[in-house]
Amino acid sequence: MRQHGLSIGCVYSKKQTECRQIDRTERRNQETDTPIKPYLQHLDVNGSTEYDGYIQELLEEVGRLTNVDFKIHSLNTVYGALVDGSWTGLVGDVVNKKVELVAAPLTMTSSRNKVLDFSVPFQDFGPVIVMRRPRNEQPSFGERFSRIFAPLSHSVWLMALVAYFITSVVLYIICHCNPYEWRHLYRDGQATYREGESFTCMNAFWFMMSTWMLQGFVRAPRSLGGRLVVTFWWMFIIAFLLTYTASLANLLRVGPSSMDDEHYSRILNFEDLAKQTEVSYGFLGGGSTETYFKNAKVPHLKTIWSQVNKRKTATSSTEKGIEKVRNSPDSRPFAFIMESSMAKYMLRQEPCNLYMVSDLTVSGAYALAYLPGWDLARQVDEALLIMRENGTLKLLEDRWFRGQCEGNIVDPTYWEKMKGTPFYPVDLGSFSGALVILLAGVVAGSLVTVLEIIIFKKAELAEDEATLPMKTSNKQEEQNKIKADNQLGINESVTDV
Repeated sequence: MRQHGLSIGCVYSKKQTECRQIDRTERRNQETDTPIKPYLQHLDVNGSTEYDGYIQELLEEVGRLTNVDFKIHSLNTVYGALVDGSWTGLVGDVVNKKVELVAAPLTMTSSRNKVLDFSVPFQDFGPVIVMRRPRNEQPSFGERFSRIFAPLSHSVWLMALVAYFITSVVLYIICHCNPYEWRHLYRDGQATYREGESFTCMNAFWFMMSTWMLQGFVRAPRSLGGRLVVTFWWMFIIAFLLTYTASLANLLRVGPSSMDDEHYSRILNFEDLAKQTEVSYGFLGGGSTETYFKNAKVPHLKTIWSQVNKRKTATSSTEKGIEKVRNSPDSRPFAFIMESSMAKYMLRQEPCNLYMVSDLTVSGAYALAYLPGWDLARQVDEALLIMRENGTLKLLEDRWFRGQCEGNIVDPTYWEKMKGTPFYPVDLGSFSGALVILLAGVVAGSLVTVLEIIIFKKAELAEDEATLPMKTSNKQEEQNKIKADNQLGINESVTDV
C-alpha cells in the first residue's frame, strides 16, 4: 500500500558552515509520482526541481523561529507500517537512521511512538465519511409525466374513474326514463329537438366530464332525480379537486425523493453507516485509518472493519478512494472513510460533487517525526507551539487547503433540521368520504326517479279516469253522427230511383 510523503535529509544551523548530512544510500520503494497535494508538490524552475506546499512553508516558518535551515529530499514511499517485525517507509527511514527528520502528514500512533519521537502536532483530524452528492440528473419523460398523478394514490384514481363511469350511466338512464326530462317533453311537443337531445348517452358522459373540468354546461337535467345526481356529483368534484390541490402543494414543497437522497440522508455518522447495506464503503489500506478501525472496541466500528475486510474494499491510495466515490453508480453508492484534514482538501477541488459527515470527534494528529534524542527537538516543538498560539498554522491550512468548492462539511444534525414532513399520496381510506357522498347522491337520485315515474303514471291514470265519461260521450256522438250520415245517404239513393 503506497502513499507519498517526504523526509528531511539535511539539517543545519545558520551558524554552521557545513551540512550534517545522513547517508541516504540503498533507498527502497522508490516511485516517480508527484508527492501528495497540498502537503508537497514539485516545481520545475529553470530545469531544477523545487518544492512548494503546506510542509514547505511550515518548515520555512519553523526554520525562521529556530534559526535552522532544512534541506528537503522528496521520498516517494509509504508512511510506514510494521511488517514482519520491521518498519517500512518513512518510519523505517527514521528507525534505520537514514534521515533525522520526517516532515509529512504522518499520524501519531502508539506503535510508532515506541520507535521514534513526535513533535508537537501541527494538524488534528478525525475520521470522516466522504460521499458523493446525489446527481441532479434530468428525470425521464415518464417520471416527469407521472408526477401529475403523484398527489393521489392509484386506488383513488381508479375509483374516481369508476365513479365517473357509473354516475354518467345513471344520469343517462334517469334522463332517458324520467317522464319529466327533456326527451319526453320533446316527444310531447313541449321542447325543441336540440333540447330533447341534451342527455343522450354521449352527451351525458360529456356533461359529467365538462363539470369535472369546471367548464360549465348549457343545459341541466329537469327532473328532481337528475338534479340530485348532478348536485352530489358536483360535491364529489369539489372534494376531489381540493384534495388533489392540497396534496400537490405538499408534493411541490417536499420535492422529489430519489433513492440517492434516501441513502445519503440516512447516513449521518459511523453507526448509521454500519447499520445499512445499500452503500458500500472502504478506507485506505495499510494506513492509520485502517489501524484505528482494526483496534477499535466500539461495536459499530468493529463492524465497519469486518465488512471492509470481508468485501476487500480497501484502496491503495486516497486518490483512488476519492475516484471510486465520484464514479460509483446510483444503484450502488460508495463511501470512503478518510482523515478529515485530507478530506477537506479533496472535497474542495472540482468537480464539486462530494461532501463528508462525521461525529466531528478528533481521534488523531499529524506531527513531525525524528530520531529519539534529537538535539533540535525542543526548538522545533517550541516553534510549533508558537505557530499554533499565534494562528500561523491556521493561516497555512486556510491557504493550502482551499479550493473552488464550499459547503462540503455537513453537520450530523443538518438533515434533521432540514427534514420536513414526508410526502404521502392520498390513499383510498382518506378519500372514501367523497365516494360515500357520491354513492348516496346516486342512490337518492335513482330512488327519486322511480318515485317520479310512479307519480307520473298515477297522475296520468287519474287524468284518464276523469276524462273517460267525456271521451265516451264524444265517441257516442261521433257514432250517431256517422249513422245519421249513412241513413241520409240511403234515403237519397231511394229518391233517385
